[in-house]
Amino acid sequence: NSRSYQLGGNLMRSDIINENSNNYGGNAEGLVKIPDAATYTCLAADSGKIHSVPDLTAHCTISLPAEEKGLVFEFWYSGAANDAQNIIITSGSDTNYFVGGVCASDSDATGAATVDGVYSNGSSNSKLTAATPEGGTWFKFVCDGLLWYVTGNGVSATPPVFAGS
Repeated sequence: NSRSYQLGGNLMRSDIINENSNNYGGNAEGLVKIPDAATYTCLAADSGKIHSVPDLTAHCTISLPAEEKGLVFEFWYSGAANDAQNIIITSGSDTNYFVGGVCASDSDATGAATVDGVYSNGSSNSKLTAATPEGGTWFKFVCDGLLWYVTGNGVSATPPVFAGS
C-alpha cells in the first residue's frame, strides 16, 4: 500500500484498521431482515450475513439453500417481546441433516434458570424448532457441502427440538 498517512488529517485510525481487516480474513457483516411470513428461503448469496427474525404472527419455516461447502447462516430472534410463534429451520432433506447441538435456556424455571444441551441425532434430524423464542435466541449453521453443523442458544419456556423432515 503506497498511501501515506498524516497525523491530524482527515484519516482516522479506524480507517486504517477497517481497511486492513479485510486483508486478513475480516469481513463486514450484512443484515438480512426476514419478513413476518409463514415461509422464508435463504439465498446462498446471503451466506455470512446475520438473518434477523422479527416478532411473528404465525409460525415461520426458514429453508436453508441447497448444500454448498462454506455456506454460513446465523439467525437472531430480534423481536421486541417474547414471541408466541415458532421458528423452524430446515435443510429440506434428512440426507442433509444437522450435526451438533444447541443450548436450551429455560426462561420460566422456578428458582434458578435451567440450561441444558439439546442435540441432533447425527443421522437424520434436518429440522430445528425454536418454540416461542425470547431475546437471546440465536442459531448458526455451517455447511460442509453435505451436512449442516449447528450451534446456538434457544431461550424459551420450551426447549428447542431437533426432528426429521
